[in-house]
Amino acid sequence: MEASTAPAAAESIVAALVQAGTRLMFGVPGGGPNLDVVGAAEAAGIRFVLAHGETAATIMAATSADLTGAPGAVVVTRGPGLASAVNGIAHAALDRLPVVVIADTVAAADGGRISHQRIDQAALGRSVAKAAVTVAGPRAAAEAVAVARAAPAGPVIANMDASMDTSATGPDGSPGRRRAGNGVEAPTLRAAEDAAARAGRALLAEAVRAARRPVVLLGTGAIPRTAAVRAALAGRGIPALHTYRARGVLPDSAAEAAGLVTGGTMEWPLLSAADLIVGMGVDEAELIPARWDYPARTILVTEPGAVPPGGWFTGATELTMPLAEALDVLAAGPEPDWPPDAGRAARQDAARRLAAAAVAAPGRLAPQQVVATARACAPPETIATVDAGAHMLVAMPLWEVPEPGRLLTSSGLATMGYALPAAIAAALCLPRTPCPSRTPCPPRTPCLPRTQGAPEAPVLAFTGDGGLGMTLAEIETAVRLSLRIVVIAFNDAGLSLIKIKQRPAGQGGEEAVRYRPVSFAAAAAALGAAGAAVSTERELAAALTEALARRGPTVIDASVDPACYPAVMDLSRGQAGRRSVPGISRASHRKEHAR
Repeated sequence: MEASTAPAAAESIVAALVQAGTRLMFGVPGGGPNLDVVGAAEAAGIRFVLAHGETAATIMAATSADLTGAPGAVVVTRGPGLASAVNGIAHAALDRLPVVVIADTVAAADGGRISHQRIDQAALGRSVAKAAVTVAGPRAAAEAVAVARAAPAGPVIANMDASMDTSATGPDGSPGRRRAGNGVEAPTLRAAEDAAARAGRALLAEAVRAARRPVVLLGTGAIPRTAAVRAALAGRGIPALHTYRARGVLPDSAAEAAGLVTGGTMEWPLLSAADLIVGMGVDEAELIPARWDYPARTILVTEPGAVPPGGWFTGATELTMPLAEALDVLAAGPEPDWPPDAGRAARQDAARRLAAAAVAAPGRLAPQQVVATARACAPPETIATVDAGAHMLVAMPLWEVPEPGRLLTSSGLATMGYALPAAIAAALCLPRTPCPSRTPCPPRTPCLPRTQGAPEAPVLAFTGDGGLGMTLAEIETAVRLSLRIVVIAFNDAGLSLIKIKQRPAGQGGEEAVRYRPVSFAAAAAALGAAGAAVSTERELAAALTEALARRGPTVIDASVDPACYPAVMDLSRGQAGRRSVPGISRASHRKEHAR
């Protein structure tokens, strides 16, 4: 660690981040104060990664937080820099990821004199972040990081202003006395939580004893309890549906792993046949706007400090208690009346229906073919990042994972432009590996303790042409950092998901949803990456094989047929998803018992 000559405010925020375990910082710096933070970070052993855009940099920081558990850090300049980062901040907010956004600001001492680039950054920050904090010294810096990490985690704006004295105030400008939450003293809150947990255990136990066909919904809150979930559910025969972010809590190889719950209709076969639905750590921000109209009793279990349910689950009973205790109740329940491997049967049926939903025109690929071929070519430990868009409807259910953190998407905000920045951060968080050439490799940050000493896993980014167009310049970032990233662009020259939703009249024509054809393979080459254009499974498999053996990034420009997407949409969110699966539906269950 080098001696730093940075001002106290810069040193303070960096020291607080180091104390919390942060080892990477992303950003697009402005002038002196931003560069002071970058210099202090370098002196403290935090690696700074220059990005091309502030939203991309913030998504990188959020992904780093997602994979490591340490706060993400991003540096932006005042005014336009912070404003440009808002989409990334909103992503971190809705996916509950701790990110400290370090922003330069017009000093309070100059506020009456300077109007250039001066906006109300505190108000802007509070509209999307947990808090906006003015940082001048160690106490406010420590508070900013602590607020970002406190449950529910989220982004905090740290407005750097060395002219302010924040030593006597907390992050909201009030006296800094610590309370447990909502102004309640910690001992009182703990007593209330204990009483709520006791009542919750009794209610849940009664419901579980009466149930014959329970289904578990696993959400983000279940990720830290992965070991307990697996111990409680393995071999129990209770199907478990995962939200996007919870994928891998149960490995897809497990008999109980039943696929996705999104608020769509793909989960209908199990939920319509259930007589008890128990949500474990489910965050409603992950679920699409839809009606919850299943007849089974629904019980939602969230841990103290988590975002409480807000009413999306109509008629649900809400319990606040440790998930480990709720899992113990489930494990002690009676043997369920589901047919053998009901969860696996439901997931495999959905995958078969997706794979057969539509056939691409000659000279093009079906999006399902792209995902299936990539999964077959890539090793199991591959990390996949998925952009929002029509391709997400096939990538998320068809990409199988062995553990959490191997399939990443912007779930709460569902923003486009996520996959490539997230892939860059994921690649930086992988363990270091020897460089095969004589040219020294850039330093890497070993951020994933569970894979220390293992070979570097590849990272795949699934993105549409719209999302890649928003972040195309970040390919240069991956080239500059020599990252082994494979970007697969589902190229159909349009916003296919929006096209499906577009009415024939009154909502614009093709000009509202279509682009001109773009060669992303050629664009990748211009940015220094390898590029390949493919239109068949054989070409795709060959391109993937070469890309996975390459040290640097590759962009695979896959020509996909957008005519395949309406059938996929109908299976995922329409009436086609309300299908009967042999042995699972209520009707088939009644016939079995009538024999």
